[in-house]
Amino acid sequence: MNTALNQQWDLASIYDGGAHSEALAEHIAAVSDRVEPTLQRIKEGSSMTSVVEIIEDVQDIVTQAFQIDEFCICLASEDTSNQEAAKWLDRSHQLQAKVESLSIELKQLFKSLNESDWNELFNREELTTIQPYLHNQKQNIDGQLLQPVEDAINQLSINGIKGWEDHFEKLFHQLRVHIDGEDLSINEAIIKSMLNPDREIRKETAKAVERTCAENAHAFASTFNHFAGFRLDIYRLREWSNVQTELFEKNKISAQAVESMMNAIQGHQEKVRAFLKRKAEVMGLEKLSYYDLHQPAFTSKSKVTYDEAASIIQKQFHQFSSTFGKLADTSFSEGWIDAEPRKTKQFGGFCASIPLERESRILVTFEENYQDLVTLAHELGHAYHNSVLQPLPAFAQKTGTGLAETASTFAENLVLDAAKKEAETEDDQLGLLEMQISNAIKYVTIVPSKFDFEKRFYQQREKDKLSAEELTTLMVETEKEWLDLEEYDGYHWMTIPHFYSSDQSFFNIPYTIGYLFSNGLYALSDQEGFASKYDELLKHSGSLSIDELAERFLGEDIKDQAFWNRALEPVMTAIDDFLEKTKTLRA
Repeated sequence: MNTALNQQWDLASIYDGGAHSEALAEHIAAVSDRVEPTLQRIKEGSSMTSVVEIIEDVQDIVTQAFQIDEFCICLASEDTSNQEAAKWLDRSHQLQAKVESLSIELKQLFKSLNESDWNELFNREELTTIQPYLHNQKQNIDGQLLQPVEDAINQLSINGIKGWEDHFEKLFHQLRVHIDGEDLSINEAIIKSMLNPDREIRKETAKAVERTCAENAHAFASTFNHFAGFRLDIYRLREWSNVQTELFEKNKISAQAVESMMNAIQGHQEKVRAFLKRKAEVMGLEKLSYYDLHQPAFTSKSKVTYDEAASIIQKQFHQFSSTFGKLADTSFSEGWIDAEPRKTKQFGGFCASIPLERESRILVTFEENYQDLVTLAHELGHAYHNSVLQPLPAFAQKTGTGLAETASTFAENLVLDAAKKEAETEDDQLGLLEMQISNAIKYVTIVPSKFDFEKRFYQQREKDKLSAEELTTLMVETEKEWLDLEEYDGYHWMTIPHFYSSDQSFFNIPYTIGYLFSNGLYALSDQEGFASKYDELLKHSGSLSIDELAERFLGEDIKDQAFWNRALEPVMTAIDDFLEKTKTLRA
């Protein structure tokens, strides 16, 4: 008799004791104690042998601190009411700031090297894997501030931009929405307004969320302004004239490639509008409102148990490659996944890398539908990407969000295509087709609209603070340019945590970059030998830019809009298919 798969993850195998873990406390202390002596060694470093040893030590410390942070995120996310877990996350943030000082000091050491020193570094066999990182550091030397200034920025960020991010999270999780005698958390209410099958309930809940947001908007506007103001002050110190410089650098993509991508996306919006219009007709509506966007017009009657989802994913991953399949097998059998629905669990899904153990941990909320199946596959794609990168040194693992989303979207496509082929009823077929399109629209319409909003917000914030009313007006104005709806949510600037990310500016658009780049890859997945080429691309995703990966592994120039137009073709084909199949259907 088969035993049902466990739906709770195993964190104890990483650090026993959870929020009271002595092992975690000891690890944080041990890593923290290594920082100051390593800083001194960097300042005193002279021979190339000592410089090489320093680089290797810094990478080890970065990896150790990264695992601690990923674990603390898991701890805080499995129960958002756990105050002890929140304290661990705060301690981890402080450790990250200390470790960041090593990278800053290391950059100053690089700045002191002459051409002969650089040539010797490039030729050191033990540094071969991080040569792209070293080349990048050499190229960026002229744009670096003096070490004391960068140190000050890093230290001030703890109570500056990171402090404002933390303040937002605390404000956000304290919000309560009162409706029909219920007292809901803001996350519970937002989910209900998006996903409840009864439109009147969705609308009523959405309006209750709006009222809560309106009552608290001024505090959030103050937080958002200070958060963005700190970021802009840093940009001014670094003499960055383009507020998107950090976006391009951290996501390792050229400005021209992003511009070409946005031009391609804008050129395909008519087809998206046709889909949304047809969806409204099928639902018996004149126009969709913002609380209808995530509600399917076609709901699959079929349930997918967790064990069935695991079986589908494992089968598809194994068909692609044995290493991909083994990763899925291990994830399900070794307690890497927390899929159990719980009231205090963080909304959404993520995959955390646990590099010292060469493992990952995945958080999703699995409620036995096809969307959860696809989300689970998406996060397992991240886990596979982690498994490819984890054997590499820390400086060869930094991918940026755009490249990080490539592997997850690829895995999502593998499983969604399989589910579409196996669907037995017309409702299931239309439901999966609509899901594919709706997921795509999130990346090619909704996220770009938020990117547009964020660009305009930062442009205006450079001149002055924006009031809550001005932020809400700007949000609605921007969304009207992208979406033809009956009603708009002007408070998205309050309820999307990505706007308040201290680590990533313009955080949403990298998801679009990763989605479309992955589409370009997926179109080639049936070619002979592609699986090994795919692994090589992922292996180099921490060292090469997206532009370089496309040129080397796809033979493509992503500064050319033609690449992005081709990446959009599967979405447009799916919309055409949906429009054809629903010609005679009306609510």
